[in-house]
Amino acid sequence: MIELMGLAVAANDVEVVEIYAGKNLLQEEIFANRTVESLPPSAYSSPNTNIADYLERFPGLNKTGQGGLFQSYSVRGLSAWRIRTTVDGIPIITDRRAGNSASFLPPSLVALIEVNRSSGSLLHGSGALGGVLNLSTRKPEEFTFSITQQAPTNATSMTIGHGSMSNSFAASFRQSDNAKTASGLPLNSEYKQFAASLYHQGNLFDHYDYNISWLPSLGSDIGKSSLQYPETQLAIYPEDNHSLMQATLYSDSWLIKAFHHYQNWDSLVKRIGKRENLTAYQSHTYGMNLYSSTHASSSSWRFGVDWISRGGIKIADSETSLEHIKTDQVLIDGNTHNVAPYASAAIKLADLKINLGARYDYFKAQNAGLSRTDNHLSYQGAIERQAKNHTFKASYSTAFRFPSITELYFNGVTPRGNTFGNESLEPETSKTLEFNYLYSHSVISGRLNVYKSELRNFIERTKLSNGDRTYNNLDNVSLSGFEVAVDFTPMPEHAFTWSLAKQSGQQSNGEFIQGITPLKTNLSHRTYWREIELSSELSHRFKKHRVSPAEQEISSSTTLNAYAKWKINKHWAGTFKITNLLDSEFKTTADEDAPFVEERQIAIQLDWQN
Repeated sequence: MIELMGLAVAANDVEVVEIYAGKNLLQEEIFANRTVESLPPSAYSSPNTNIADYLERFPGLNKTGQGGLFQSYSVRGLSAWRIRTTVDGIPIITDRRAGNSASFLPPSLVALIEVNRSSGSLLHGSGALGGVLNLSTRKPEEFTFSITQQAPTNATSMTIGHGSMSNSFAASFRQSDNAKTASGLPLNSEYKQFAASLYHQGNLFDHYDYNISWLPSLGSDIGKSSLQYPETQLAIYPEDNHSLMQATLYSDSWLIKAFHHYQNWDSLVKRIGKRENLTAYQSHTYGMNLYSSTHASSSSWRFGVDWISRGGIKIADSETSLEHIKTDQVLIDGNTHNVAPYASAAIKLADLKINLGARYDYFKAQNAGLSRTDNHLSYQGAIERQAKNHTFKASYSTAFRFPSITELYFNGVTPRGNTFGNESLEPETSKTLEFNYLYSHSVISGRLNVYKSELRNFIERTKLSNGDRTYNNLDNVSLSGFEVAVDFTPMPEHAFTWSLAKQSGQQSNGEFIQGITPLKTNLSHRTYWREIELSSELSHRFKKHRVSPAEQEISSSTTLNAYAKWKINKHWAGTFKITNLLDSEFKTTADEDAPFVEERQIAIQLDWQN
């Protein structure tokens, strides 16, 4: 789980124990993971509203499922609970069937997005089988203000921040009306959301540093965009409230971190001419990370213990029939516990670096008198060689995921329909072999990732003949693919980035699994003209005709986004942004209920800074 070690800052390729405001606890080159990529949201052209929009700029990462503010995402075809998402190192574990969305955090409060595509179970535990995403929040050290207006959705966003080296505050409010497609079809994409970030750091006894942060988020009337809207179904989240807190105490060689995430949200599903279901969710995620490291002349060791528990997991459903007969029932009243010690070593031999590690996880889930325990041992090994501008890396890792409490015990109504858990689900496991090549130069640089994974007991939501859904284990699933990206800067005022990603996933019987994105390529260009920064992003997704039973074929699609940014005076800057400039109309994903993308959107943004 622990974000304290697993992520790297792309600018200097140093794997860090994340301490906020840019200060690193450990900067140990021997533990560096150069396959991790990071970008600030300000690097993107479009006036994006959800985290999935930003993640699509990383090759191999794509949207999945249905649309709206809570659009879910996949990494190399793996999504939902297989991706570990964290905010400032706090794990985000929710009970949405679509997965762990971090869209309760406005992009204007995000300073950096870090992506580790490799299986991360060694350092991050269950839920990192498909990779790790970490969102670092902004911590301004001076007064900042930003306002954005977008049309034709009438979307508004305002962000204000202030702070110093020791204290910071940032707050954001945003709202949007429902959107339409290019042909005028309505989309259920409205939302209202307020969020804030408070941070403090200091020193104790001149020997120990600490930091404390709190992030509250309040959302309301958040639409769940679906192909079934508005004729057969209306799905919204009337409330979506979160509170994230963490406190970290650390020295030069050890760290103690405690965290808490409270969530309380409702899902309202109106089936036109049938019934209405209001489902209430709440839970507490809390835990602690203990970490230490020791070093010798040519090797380093690190040890840790992770503890993550979820308590007060309560899911209740209230159904109202056409005759206004109301039926209430408790679907889940449970908790989960996960304890995991781990150790890893990094050994330096001339120009070679060898990494080895192992982790043991114990897991327990309880719900209404039912109990389930599991345990798993995971390990990984990697060898890396650097030669001037070249880096070669080969790695082998095992990973796992315990079934979520929802997959095991939930029996109720979701925006998809009736969904039933399966108490007999086995944990997912995987074995992954990956090769990475990185080339670095002042004019041209790039990377190539090639991977192959074999998964057992793959948990997939399947549709029954009566339209209901449940979860089953698939014996064997094979995933493979590659990502290639090239950065080209022929002169200081021009920068190009091109990427291409391909992924495939099949069961042993030849059937395809859900969530695999077809071949996709992106080209971005950034330049300066008379002190105006101009940027454009062209993305092409090829046709998908190999689909799973719960998907639909989708045609090829092309999207063009652009922006122009200029300095108005000493304090003010303006930005003009266009999303879907070509006004294209295509399905967001291959999901059977996926809606079409929004029509062309135009936004004006004003920023003030000292």
